[in-house]
Amino acid sequence: MARARKATPGRTRIKDVARRARVSVGTVSHVLSGRVQVSDTLRARVQKAVAAMGYVPNFHAQRLRHGMSRVIGICMPHTSTAYLNLASEAFEEVASRNGYSVMHVFSRHEPAIELDRIKELIHYRADGLVLFPSFTPGEALELAARKEVPLVIVDRPTPDRRFDQVILDNRGAMREVVRRLAALGHRRILFVCQSTSRLVTQHRLGGLADACKRHGVGSETIEFQHDAAFLRDELARALARKRAPTALVLSNSHQASLALRLLAELRVDCPGELSVVAFDDPEWSTLVRPALSVVRQPAVAMVEAAWDLLIQRINRVAAPIRTVALEATIEFRGSVAGVAKAADSRVVQIGRPSSL
Repeated sequence: MARARKATPGRTRIKDVARRARVSVGTVSHVLSGRVQVSDTLRARVQKAVAAMGYVPNFHAQRLRHGMSRVIGICMPHTSTAYLNLASEAFEEVASRNGYSVMHVFSRHEPAIELDRIKELIHYRADGLVLFPSFTPGEALELAARKEVPLVIVDRPTPDRRFDQVILDNRGAMREVVRRLAALGHRRILFVCQSTSRLVTQHRLGGLADACKRHGVGSETIEFQHDAAFLRDELARALARKRAPTALVLSNSHQASLALRLLAELRVDCPGELSVVAFDDPEWSTLVRPALSVVRQPAVAMVEAAWDLLIQRINRVAAPIRTVALEATIEFRGSVAGVAKAADSRVVQIGRPSSL
């Protein structure tokens, strides 16, 4: 007489779970996928049966059947700034909450690498893509459009109108920074950026020009291209002039950490001689003395907006292409002060230290 074999966790099938929970196979599938609303009572019965039988769903097979990977691909330049790191974590959280996994890739600001990474994400059948674009993302965007992969652009605006975008209102943020600096008596502002060719930088420069004209403030820009020694020399020259800038605005937290170190080497008193404001809000911003004044980008809100737009595209919801511009929060801390009468009497050491 043949003996009945005990079911093992690996051999438990979805219909076995349905039988034990006294529900249909479809109900079990809905509970496991999370795509269809199921009553709390039925969900509890299914979850109890799954736990009791040690059932492990074959998600790979389910994804093949439904033509969905339940994976979102995210291409970022890096995560070395506080803003990008927070955005990365926020995408992980919102994806997990909605039953998706996330695949992160990094472009290092290089368009060729960006294109390769987007190819990889498409190869792995990501349901949708989130792109924090490089300076020239045209080829990557063209590939996504040709393959008809849902994609949302985040952070850096592009002129491409085929995709939804979620961006920071950089013009408005810069106008408000200048307005508040002008109210404190600042009439000469120095803006530091990596490259003026970036569209986000052009938006900030546009806001800077508008606000300076309106408030009677002068400005100049240093484009330093990651060259710390060049930045040090340019800062020294600008601050040694008789009519030197009294406020410094930086594009991100990496530049802020570099600039604060260089200002210390140049023996420039912050904020007595030079007020400092940075786009981004790193964890160390309140640990340094004086505490760094920041333009805080709404990373979590941007991620939530991007997620909503992307899911609509994945679900083929008919809607016009949208650009969502969110506002920043500006917080002046100890690194910003009113203009002191002695500001023009500063002495700045010009010379390149051996450590740079």
